[in-house]
Order: sequence, then C-alpha cells, then structure tokens
Amino acid sequence: MITHLRGQLIEKNQSYLIIDCHGVGYHIYISSYTYSYLLAEEEGKEIYIHTYLFIKENKYGLYGFFEKIERKIFSYLISVNGIGPNSAIMLLSCLTPYEIEKSIYKEDIQVFKKVKGIGTKTAKRIIIELKDKISKEIMNNSKKEKNVKFSEKTSVKKEALNALIVLGFSAKESKKVLDDILDKHPEFSIENIIKESLKKL
Repeated sequence: MITHLRGQLIEKNQSYLIIDCHGVGYHIYISSYTYSYLLAEEEGKEIYIHTYLFIKENKYGLYGFFEKIERKIFSYLISVNGIGPNSAIMLLSCLTPYEIEKSIYKEDIQVFKKVKGIGTKTAKRIIIELKDKISKEIMNNSKKEKNVKFSEKTSVKKEALNALIVLGFSAKESKKVLDDILDKHPEFSIENIIKESLKKL
C-alpha cells in the first residue's frame, strides 16, 4: 500500500496530479476539495500528499488527499455497496469530509441527493452502511476532547495549588477554594485563578 508521496509537482488540475518522486512519475486522482488546497502550489515545487492505492480485479488507481480525514472518508465510501472510487471522489468534490460525516450522522439524505448521480437509494445505503462507524468515531472524538479538557483542568489546579502553598497557605484550605473557583469559572487562566484564590484566602 502506498500511503503517501513526497515529490516534485509536475502537473495539476481539478481531477489529477502528476508527481515526480526520484524520477518516477505518479498519476494521482484527486477531488476538488484537495485541489482547492493546492491552488497556491506552483509546478516544480515539492509537495506532500496522502494516498490510497485502489486495487480491484484488473482495475487500479492511486488517489491523493490533502488531509488524512478525506482519505478516511474515501475509504469508508468505497466500502459501501455500489460506491466505487470515482463516485467517492465525486462526493468529496461536492461535499467536504466534514459535511459527509455530519450528513451520515444526522441521516440527512437530501445532502447526498444534491450530488450528481446519487439518488435516494444510494444515499440511504451510504447512511445505513456507515452510520454506526461514523457515530462511534464522533463519540470517541468527543471522549478524547473531554479527557484533554479534564487533563488541562487538573494541570491548572495543580499549578495553582503549588503556588498557593509556596505563598504560605495550607494545602487543604487551598484545594477547597480552588475547587470552588474552577467549578464556577472553568475558563479562568492560571493567573486569574490565583488572584481569585488570594481574595478568598
């Protein structure tokens, strides 16, 4: 599997790129979404692109993506019965990866029907076959965000507590005050937390 390429941009247009990697030219199919990110890239310049090598029976093709999320959505789409790489690229040319994720999660058939060649049956199939997968990803991402926020909050509290102890306040009393402040003002910076704590202590 070819997962990415770094090389000299030889040619580009809305449907494909040609990249030279150490004397070997790669023809890479792309979506309008990826092309929009490469508009400023001049021919002859080195670029980096994520890729997906599609192989099925006697058909094969190399597809390129500016972002990993687009490649992920592409791989999901081609796993749907009746959706080939060309249809997946067309979907990604009309809708962003984020719009596709959101539409699947919300079961919005009308969004997919706006894409040429995608009818009601195909739109329903995309949603039915990918809903569970997309929902799990959204839930996992949500948990990760919550964990990061919890970790940041814990770190801020620890730093503020150490500062208060250095200033001569007891750990027990400081913890109680900090918990109260962070509950009411979770957005406070470390400086504001310490200032507010000093007022109460």
